[in-house]
Amino acid sequence: MPVSYTHLDVYKRQVEEIAGVKLRHTYDLDAPKGVAGRNSDNTFIKSVLDWEPHTALRSGMQKTYTWIAQQYADRKAGKRVVRD
Repeated sequence: MPVSYTHLDVYKRQVEEIAGVKLRHTYDLDAPKGVAGRNSDNTFIKSVLDWEPHTALRSGMQKTYTWIAQQYADRKAGKRVVRD
């Protein structure tokens, strides 16, 4: 899977789309600044375990959100849910 670099605002919009909500974003411009970007170099894990991710981030976020939403609905309905 190719490496992709995306701004955090893009991820927030994707989560809003997946969840079907619109959130108000506030930014504290006086807050300390972190690194400009982060990425995952999977070279080591590929060389040691011969593994690499095959799920795009958007697809993984959608599947995870769907699972969490179902867990929440089931718990609210008194059904058994996954526990840690």
